[in-house]
Amino acid sequence: MRRGRVHALHGFIGSGKSTLARQLERELPALRFSPDEWTRALLGADPPEELYRPALAGLLRLFQAQWVQAACLGTDVVLDYGFWLRRERDELRTLCAGHGLNLRLYRLQVPDEVLWSRVEARNARVSAGQESGSVWINSWDFQQFQKHFQPLDPDEAYFSPLG
Repeated sequence: MRRGRVHALHGFIGSGKSTLARQLERELPALRFSPDEWTRALLGADPPEELYRPALAGLLRLFQAQWVQAACLGTDVVLDYGFWLRRERDELRTLCAGHGLNLRLYRLQVPDEVLWSRVEARNARVSAGQESGSVWINSWDFQQFQKHFQPLDPDEAYFSPLG
């Protein structure tokens, strides 16, 4: 039986992960897992931190059970998570290897000023009710989150979203 491929997207907020995830979903086709859409549906566009973190952790556990099963049954999956930490990426590699799943890690990388301008534009769409799959990010949170982002190390294989 054919196993599905796992397409994991590595990049910071505003790098184009969700855009690529939707493109892969259509073109492969694949089953897409995007936590922002679910947290938005459950908690609104600007969820309080004390609710957001536990909800996100629960969603990721639920998603993992679902995407692993789907991939083992032959469906390609797209993980629109970011995988900011090396530890998260290593855990993903181990999980995929343990289930005999082929992992394809995509690196999305753009300059910091482009990241923030994209987030500002998305925030405007969120505020106007035109972006139903995203949550609002303020500049302070954006800067704090950047401190936790770990780019891929030289030993981490990746694919470019352009080819």
